[in-house]
Parts: sequence; C-alpha cells; structure tokens
Amino acid sequence: MKHYIKNEFIRQYKSLILWTAIVCGLSILMLSMYPAFKDSIGQMESMLSAFPDGFLEVFGLGEGGLNISDAYGWYGMEGYLFVTLIGGSYAALLGSTILSREEDDQTIEFLLSKPISRNQILLGKGLVVVINLILMTMVSFITLILTFLIIDEIRFTTILLLVIGPFLLQVIFASISFVISIFVTKSRQVMSISLGLVIGLFFLDVIATLTDQFEFLKYFTPYEYVNAVDIINNHAIHWIYLIISLGLIILSVFSSWYFYNKKDILL
Repeated sequence: MKHYIKNEFIRQYKSLILWTAIVCGLSILMLSMYPAFKDSIGQMESMLSAFPDGFLEVFGLGEGGLNISDAYGWYGMEGYLFVTLIGGSYAALLGSTILSREEDDQTIEFLLSKPISRNQILLGKGLVVVINLILMTMVSFITLILTFLIIDEIRFTTILLLVIGPFLLQVIFASISFVISIFVTKSRQVMSISLGLVIGLFFLDVIATLTDQFEFLKYFTPYEYVNAVDIINNHAIHWIYLIISLGLIILSVFSSWYFYNKKDILL
C-alpha cells in the first residue's frame, strides 16, 4: 500500500509544483502591488464609489466590506479571489483525473491484477489528493507569511484562515470531481465537467451577490463558504458553512466508496 501511494504521488508531483508555483506567484504579485498603490488608494476608493453597489459587492468592497487601504483588504479584493479560482481548478482536475485516468489509459487491468482491493485503490488515490492539497496549502501559508512580513505586518490568525479557506474549497471540488470521475471515465470529458463546475459555481456566487432575489443561491456555492470579507474582517468562517462543507465532503467520500464498489469495470 505504501509503495502504491508513493508511486501515485510521484506521478502527480510535477503538476503539484507547477500549480503551487502559479498560486504562490499570484499571491506575491498581488501583494507586491500594494506598496505602489498604497499612497493613491484614496483616489481609487473615490473612483470605485462611482460603480454600482452590486459590482463592488462581487469584489468584497460593498458596505461593511474590505478596506483596501489595508494590505489584507487589498489581498482579499483580488489576490484571494484568484487563489480560490486557480486552486479550486487544480483540485477539481486532480480529483477528476486521478481515478478516471486508470480506465481511460487502460491501466486499471494491471492495477487490479495486483494484491490490492478496490477500497485500497480509492483510499490510496484519495490520500494522494489530500497530501497534494495540504502541501500546496503549506507552501501558500509560508509564502503569505513572508510576503506580509515584507510589505506590512503578520496577523497570524488571518493568514491561517486565508489558506484554510481555499483548502476547504479545494477539498470540496476535489471530492465532488472524484465522484463524477467514477461515472465519466474519459479524462477530457471529466476534466471539462470539473472545470465547468469550478467556473459555474463562481458565477453562481456572483449572481447570489448581485441580487437579493437570488441571495439563497449562496448556500449552493462553496465560494461563499470561504468569503474573504468574513475571514479578513471577522477572522472567522461561519459555522453553518463549515457544517455544509463537511457534509458535502463526507457525502462525496461515501458516494465514491459506494458507487466504485458497485461499478462494473470493463477490462
């Protein structure tokens, strides 16, 4: 089992390095712009006040929203948004292809010929997904600590939540994509579906933010669960969203186990 997990991790480490570099690079880029704009933020806020409230709410700048004259508010406006989108895309792609690729590449026959059960295959793949996401989160945390240390000050709890939020989002996308990959085994198809899920739920969050009429949609999009305004202003992730997130993850893990063991795998 250890050998199987090790081999699976080796197959994934290059993409982990690439996506982690993109996520951390974007965080550094967004934060490095803060000192240059710091002195002119008052003018920016005057300019932004001309935009509709709904537009500002999308970027967390509405009433009671982020203070972009503060480095953490600045990061929450755009940097955090990109990190959640890109990190979520990586998690969805990883979760959707790590299992389906075995059938698409017709290597599942070789895998099942080994003394390893279906549950062990699922467990090994799942552990590799979680390990990859934890490593990305740890590197992101160190990157944010060092960058905030250079440009402003360290607020440990806020930085910790700024990486835990995206991690929670990534686990949700990875676990849902994992379930989808049991039914859609063609890698290109399942990748398209998973990326569509990431982008589609983002626009669902935008719609829920723009109009009060569709505010109820916020419970159906994980982007709302890890909202930057709550994390930076209130230093918290709302307990109801934590319960929904854990419920989605547990349901996805159980569904994966149930349907994969019931599935007829064509060899």
